[in-house]
Amino acid sequence: AMTSLRIGALELTVVSDGLLTLDPNRMFGPSQPVEWRDHVHLDDHGKVPFSVNCLLVRSGERTILLDTGVGRNDPAWASERYGDGCGRLVENLAALGVSPEQIDTVVVSHAHGDHIGGATQPAGDEHVPTFPRASYWLWRGEWDHWTRPEVMAQTPYVAWTLPPLAEHGRLALVDAEVEVAPGVRLIAAPGHTPGHVCVALTSGREMGIYTGDLLHHPSQFDHPEWSPAFDLLPELSAESRRKIL
Repeated sequence: AMTSLRIGALELTVVSDGLLTLDPNRMFGPSQPVEWRDHVHLDDHGKVPFSVNCLLVRSGERTILLDTGVGRNDPAWASERYGDGCGRLVENLAALGVSPEQIDTVVVSHAHGDHIGGATQPAGDEHVPTFPRASYWLWRGEWDHWTRPEVMAQTPYVAWTLPPLAEHGRLALVDAEVEVAPGVRLIAAPGHTPGHVCVALTSGREMGIYTGDLLHHPSQFDHPEWSPAFDLLPELSAESRRKIL
């Protein structure tokens, strides 16, 4: 099922990349209160279920995609890290009648594997942009962090995604708020990762914000100070949540 809505003249569709489950110990940071666990539903196996969603935005004749899901660059790696329920973005876009060639703009909120993994795809011995005509927008601080040699050595998916986007001339790096399409503006919201961004969607008198991984659970609306274990900079992430909310 896909959820569609409108913000003024903007047409939005939440497009699933699939489902994953996490060990709750990977979600809750050691400094977080036990109270948070009481708010979070666990499945029958004691895991935290998550939906991996991307957002398709139509603004006039522009077709914009926010985040790219897990992808299928290395199915064995993706299965080990995220399970077998992800990597469905391209198929679900096709179900909407949208081909990769129709996407003209991609915003990557941050460079974790479940958000940037689908940005490229295998082609022989190399990796190429999944959306070949699109400009891929990323905060410069995110590029600077993830392309450090010591970081790339620990995160193999980065080598499949960021360098190929740059090599094919598809990567646009920014370090200030910018409108990448009419009504679609990048807003710095660091903390989950050093260069994490949210996306403000504005048309007429209506506005929404795509939060990426700034929030992982509805309880963080009431408790922005709660940061999951995978926030790289939890205090800064909490500060960004307060600012955005």
